[in-house]
Amino acid sequence: MQRIVGAAAAAVVVSLAGIATAGAQTWRTIDASRQARDTSAVATHIEYAAGKFDLKPAAGGLLYSTNVRYDADRAEPVADFDAASRVISLGVHLRGMHLTNVDDQHDAGSMHAELSGSVPMDLSLELGAVEADLQLGGLRLTDLSLRSGAADVTARFDQPNRERLRSMTLQVGAADVKLLDVANSGVSRIVAEVGAGSLSIDLGGALQHDVDITATLAIGGLKLNVSPDVGLFVDEKTVLGSFHKDGFTKRADGWYSDGYDKAVRHVRVHLHAFMGGLELTRVQR
Repeated sequence: MQRIVGAAAAAVVVSLAGIATAGAQTWRTIDASRQARDTSAVATHIEYAAGKFDLKPAAGGLLYSTNVRYDADRAEPVADFDAASRVISLGVHLRGMHLTNVDDQHDAGSMHAELSGSVPMDLSLELGAVEADLQLGGLRLTDLSLRSGAADVTARFDQPNRERLRSMTLQVGAADVKLLDVANSGVSRIVAEVGAGSLSIDLGGALQHDVDITATLAIGGLKLNVSPDVGLFVDEKTVLGSFHKDGFTKRADGWYSDGYDKAVRHVRVHLHAFMGGLELTRVQR
């Protein structure tokens, strides 16, 4: 993994400021940014292990910008663009630690990132013990992957996604993850795995396409909101988990909501649950 690079990278601006020492910790603040030179597609990977993190679309002609406050004694910031592979790497790397063994004692840092809304983007996020606010509306996302450990994450599509989102992959450990206004993303396929945490997906807006959801639940839960004018199908393979079937009719291959055949748009849920459950609401947003 490449780290922060300096003046040798012509299109990148990096500044270091605000060095402060507290006990065994040395806190630093760093800013990095890069101008977009074209609108060719990129892949962006963001890894942040602990602290507060927010993400939103960038203004002007920036490809990305980031501001990070980190403990220099045990962390190293990452801000790099590989022009050959067209991969953006952002975040903070904790030396000798991984997302699975980070706890909330390491939450004093912070990271703010902005990404271009002019470039088609495959976005991948790996978040540990993080409190995150993600404003994804207005970007040009083609694929989205979110892996979260013990995070508290809210992701919003307040504005329409400016590209068709082919797939959304969600891995939720012991986290609480909420995705709001997902209809604005234009997503066609969602794959979700929930361990002991909670995942909430709001599809209450006007869907642009039918949506297929495959959800695997261990002991955590999935809350799904779908507009009442959308046909909803659930195929469940469960041990102890299930969902309330009021307003559904059983057919050979699964459960169909009332009026499914007349609906213009459909959401199809393939549910695999051990102890986790599916909670459905039908609220128009």
